[in-house]
Amino acid sequence: MSRKVSSDDAVVLLYSVPFIASGVYALYLWVTSGISSVLPNSVYLTVARDPILFLVGTFSVMLGVVLEVSSTGPAGRLTKLGSVGSTLQTIAVTGFILALVCAFYANGFSNVSGTANDLFLGRFSLIFPLMMLLLSFLITARFDIISLRTPTILGIIAMLFVPVSLYEVGRRSTVLGLAVGLVFMVVGLSLLLMPNRNVADQRKGRGAT
Repeated sequence: MSRKVSSDDAVVLLYSVPFIASGVYALYLWVTSGISSVLPNSVYLTVARDPILFLVGTFSVMLGVVLEVSSTGPAGRLTKLGSVGSTLQTIAVTGFILALVCAFYANGFSNVSGTANDLFLGRFSLIFPLMMLLLSFLITARFDIISLRTPTILGIIAMLFVPVSLYEVGRRSTVLGLAVGLVFMVVGLSLLLMPNRNVADQRKGRGAT
């Protein structure tokens, strides 16, 4: 029993590492630069664009997934994969909401365009939630290679390229970076909405008959 409890505690801690590490680093930078009523824009961008934080957070979550699944008996692992997928989706949503709130806070809760700009410039603040969603779908699909070609997976992969395009291509040409990012966003959203459209069409077809 104690072994199970310690394993569960370790899993929770590993899932919390991305948020704890980012929060501690942001607080350190904020204190160093001088505490103010508004989160400094430079602090948000420094944390959101830090590749080490991104790698540490991603690998800690993956390690948590491995530990949680391996600590479950073979008979219950299929069910566990479903709950782990839900946990990863929760981490993704939480990460995106926190990034949005922090970016909004760094812009005084008033500059919407500045918030959107910082959110995209932060890149890892968007890539991390999308990475968690992709990992969630891979896990719930039980690593079926065929499932990697589904519109949902392809849509998530396309969305991952949005912040990358804005940052990497945008460094050379702002207009080109925005154009490439917009293309990936349109493709990604179209692919993500495709399953919902198919379901709606099927229901409409049944209603007509």
